[in-house]
Amino acid sequence: MKIQCIVGIDIGGTNCRIGLTDREYNLYHPEICYTAELQADGDFLERLESFTSSYIELYQSDYDIMAISLGFPSTIDKDRKVVLSTPNIAGLNNVPIVTIFENVFHLPIYINRDVNMLMYHDLNYFHIPKDTLALGFYMGTGFGNAIYINNEILLGKNGVAGELGHIPMLGKKRKCACGNEACIESVAGGRYLEELCNVRFPGTPISEIYVKHRNDPEVIEQIEYMAIPIATEINIFDPDYIILGGGIIQMEDFPMKRLEEYILKHTRKPYPAQGLKILYALSEQENGIIGAGIYGFHRLDQTSSKVLTGAQSITSDCQ
Repeated sequence: MKIQCIVGIDIGGTNCRIGLTDREYNLYHPEICYTAELQADGDFLERLESFTSSYIELYQSDYDIMAISLGFPSTIDKDRKVVLSTPNIAGLNNVPIVTIFENVFHLPIYINRDVNMLMYHDLNYFHIPKDTLALGFYMGTGFGNAIYINNEILLGKNGVAGELGHIPMLGKKRKCACGNEACIESVAGGRYLEELCNVRFPGTPISEIYVKHRNDPEVIEQIEYMAIPIATEINIFDPDYIILGGGIIQMEDFPMKRLEEYILKHTRKPYPAQGLKILYALSEQENGIIGAGIYGFHRLDQTSSKVLTGAQSITSDCQ
């Protein structure tokens, strides 16, 4: 009997990852490519379809593929069918991904924000209780945020809650990829860090910026920029747990203690500052794939439950 699996795809601003996740959240055959490769000729969606199709063809004879679950670095409509806006990837604005992929693959298609997929992984990995409030902060190409409350990740009226990277910072004028000025992401995300590296430290690979320049005033300032929105949201929600992750956090010699000190500095005293529970996400490329699988099975089971409830109702009406 074939193992039931979901194809999980984690699309980031830098890397695109794909793999198979089973119902126990074991991962099989993870692969990775650069997101830039999928944008090479300007037709990201067509290349993503091809990338997904080639992967499925490799493994469909050995696994029972139940659905495809994709995480995008985007805002997504509340019905989780349309990618509304993707600042760091061209050609992914107002795209009905679910309809397009269902017509191509003839499988259930589930989409969510990439940061929510990471949060689903971490909630499962850390065994976060259902009745707690947890905040996830994932600093990579952008500044990702997820809010877990009442056993669900908060969506908001339009489905775009948690856009912490796009709150404005007074006094800043930098243009953000989203089109606004002064977004925190424009000074706290990976693109700013790359720019800082090129301008301030030419010759230093971005992967070594904290190894060689962690005590530089501008690098220290960038760490505080990261801490300010985290502390702001802690002050709003008074969480049980906060989870820190993402590519920047996981870079070599990242000054975690300094970040924690700045978070504490800007958090209200005595509470919620006192007794903060800070968890660090695993430094693994596969987290988003597994999170996409967890989300996919959650959605698949919800659909099955609704169908079963409907069938029971029909049976009851006929009796």
